[in-house]
Amino acid sequence: MAAQMDDPREFNVELYGQTASVSAHTIKSAKVFHITFCAGRKALNITIGTDSEGNKFWTSVPEGRQEEAEFAGKVIASYIREYRRNQLCVTTTDKKLRAPSLFD
Repeated sequence: MAAQMDDPREFNVELYGQTASVSAHTIKSAKVFHITFCAGRKALNITIGTDSEGNKFWTSVPEGRQEEAEFAGKVIASYIREYRRNQLCVTTTDKKLRAPSLFD
C-alpha cells in the first residue's frame, strides 16, 4: 500500500468487535501503524513486510502477533482504500459565469 500525502494520520476502525484507535507513522521509509485497543488487549504495531519471493504481507513489530497483524492490516488497508476513494469523489465547481442561485 503506497502512502499518499492526504492519507489519514489518525483514525478509528472496528477490530474484534471493539473500536480501535490507529495512528500512522513513517520510520525511515516504512509505514508503521500503531493500534490502541479500548480494553483488554495490548497495543499493536504493524507494517508491511516482503518475503524472499517479493510477496507483501502484514507483520507485527516486534514479531510474534502475526495473526493479529494480518487481520488488523486487512481492516486498515480497506479503511484507507475507502478513504482515498471518498477523497476522489469531491465535487468542485467553477463559477466563472454568473448564474442565478436559488437565493437571487
